[in-house]
Amino acid sequence: MSARIAVVEDEKDIQSLIVEELEDEGYEVRTANNGREGLAMIQEYKPHLILSDITMPELDGYGMLKSLRELKAYRSTPVVFLSALADRRHIIEGKRMGVDDYVTKPIDFELLLATLEARIREVERMAEEKEEQMVKLYNSFMAKPEMANKPKPALIVAHEWMDIESIHDGLKALGVPFITHHRGSKLDDYLKDKQYSMVILAQQTSDTAAKIAAAKSRYFKDLTVPRFLLIDNSKDPQDMSFWERFTSVISMDTATNKTVAELFRDYV
Repeated sequence: MSARIAVVEDEKDIQSLIVEELEDEGYEVRTANNGREGLAMIQEYKPHLILSDITMPELDGYGMLKSLRELKAYRSTPVVFLSALADRRHIIEGKRMGVDDYVTKPIDFELLLATLEARIREVERMAEEKEEQMVKLYNSFMAKPEMANKPKPALIVAHEWMDIESIHDGLKALGVPFITHHRGSKLDDYLKDKQYSMVILAQQTSDTAAKIAAAKSRYFKDLTVPRFLLIDNSKDPQDMSFWERFTSVISMDTATNKTVAELFRDYV
C-alpha cells in the first residue's frame, strides 16, 4: 500500500523539501499552508498520517490537532509535529492534546522517514488486528445454531473515515448482523470461503476505489447475493461506468435509517 501523507507547513521551501523526500520514498502527498487549510484538506484527502508544523498563520498546529481529535473519524489518525519548538513544555502540551510524535527543525530527513515508517507500520498493525477481530466475529456468528434460520451477516467494505451509521442502523433494524472491513485490496480475502446475505462496498475504501476492488476481485463478479455501492455525495461528478455490477447505489448524503432499512428489506 502506498500510504497517503498530509503535510501542513507554511514555509514553502521546507514544504517543498518534505514533499520531494516523501515522494522519493513512494508516499502519496498532499499539502496545505496552514492549519485551517489543513483541516479542509485532511477531511477530503483522508491521509494515513499527518505531518504538521506547529507555528502557522490562521490556525496553528495545536488548534488543528484539537479540531481533528474532536472529529470521530480522526481521533486515531497519527499526527507528527514538525517544529523547532519541541522543548519539554511543547512536547507535554502536544501529548496531552493527542499528538503521536515530534521531529525537530532543522529536519534530519533520515530520522523523519524512520519516524513516519514506524507510525505507518503501527497503522497497518492496527488495521490487521481489526480484520482479525472481524474474522472472529464472523466465525462466532456462523457458529451459533440459531443462525441457520436467520440472515447471514452483511459484509461492509468502506473507508474507515466514512460515516456509515445509517447503514449499520438500517441493518440492525432488520436484525441483520454485519462485518465491517476497510481495505478494498483485500476484498477476495473477505469473500473467500464465507457466506454473506449482501455485500456493501463503498466508492472509496481505505486503500483503493470500489471500481478497482471489484474489477480485480475473483469472487465479486460471481456473487449471487445483492451488492450495494455507497457513494459519499450524489452531487459530485460520478464515474458510473461500473455501476452495473451493483444491485443498487446508495447516496450517503441523502440516506436515512428508514430509507436504508426499506431498501435492504427487499433483499433480506
